[in-house]
Amino acid sequence: MSHGYPPQQPGQYGAYQQPAGQYGAPPQQPGQYGAYQQPGQYGAPPPHHGAYPPQPQHGGYPPQPSAFGAPPPSAFGAPPPQVAYPIDPHKSIPLPPGARFTSSPISTFQIKVLSARNLIAADVGGTSDPYVKIKTPATNGKDYKTRHISKSLNPIWNETFNIDLGNCVNDLVIIEVYDHDKVGSDDLIGYVALDPSTFPRGIEVMTTEQLSFVPHGEINIAVTAINFGRELVPPTYKYDYERWRNSIPPISKKGNEKLKNKHKKNDHKQKKHKPLGIYHNKYPPQGYSIINGYVKKNPSTAQQVGKDAKKLIKKLF
Repeated sequence: MSHGYPPQQPGQYGAYQQPAGQYGAPPQQPGQYGAYQQPGQYGAPPPHHGAYPPQPQHGGYPPQPSAFGAPPPSAFGAPPPQVAYPIDPHKSIPLPPGARFTSSPISTFQIKVLSARNLIAADVGGTSDPYVKIKTPATNGKDYKTRHISKSLNPIWNETFNIDLGNCVNDLVIIEVYDHDKVGSDDLIGYVALDPSTFPRGIEVMTTEQLSFVPHGEINIAVTAINFGRELVPPTYKYDYERWRNSIPPISKKGNEKLKNKHKKNDHKQKKHKPLGIYHNKYPPQGYSIINGYVKKNPSTAQQVGKDAKKLIKKLF
């Protein structure tokens, strides 16, 4: 008879026993060593029939994003995947099936001007003194304007504006970025157009917008249609909208897409049937026009006089 110290009973100190066949340890019987060998307890994977890791009962693994690129669902409240229509940067984002648009007699559009990045340098010293101005067809010269940030190409404003729209269905909102000058007129260093009718009602949407009219630059904004907008939209619509906005190319000074030079070899018939842009049948603020469905900045009086003079000189000579 063995006289080990202390004496051990079958199943006692089971944590020190090895599974059957491992390192030559004796095999274990079902139920031996008690709670330490229960399936699934203390990290041991439970017996599973089928693929590993276990698959969720609803949906595939890994989770799939929506067709608009919405983030995949997680255990922390991200929206579920949504099968949606594909986006087209040359068309307005369509109204989702089952959704509707509602308006108010006075439609309030909240715009948070957060920051900008990689602005062009408008001053001799290689910097700018940027500020933001917001325009709508109904502002009638009223300024919604941030403070200017001295000598910065990556300014931070964090200013909020509540703007009343005259027509939330057809009006466009223009966000302009200017370089503040102590002498002379301020220089426009980019703009972006927003269509209020595409926003979900009461849901804040944050986007990074590529500035038009300039070679580079972007502005970060957060926008909420307070008492109007698209209702009954799917949970992924916010992300679908952000992806759609990111796909829209900026506009050059001539009102055409910056990428047009890559497509100069298109045949004549294709040019004749060029699709209209996303702002077709919309109303821009004073100083802007809609050309082929895109927003174009009108020349100033001085610029127009210069153009007319050049035309006259060409005719004379």
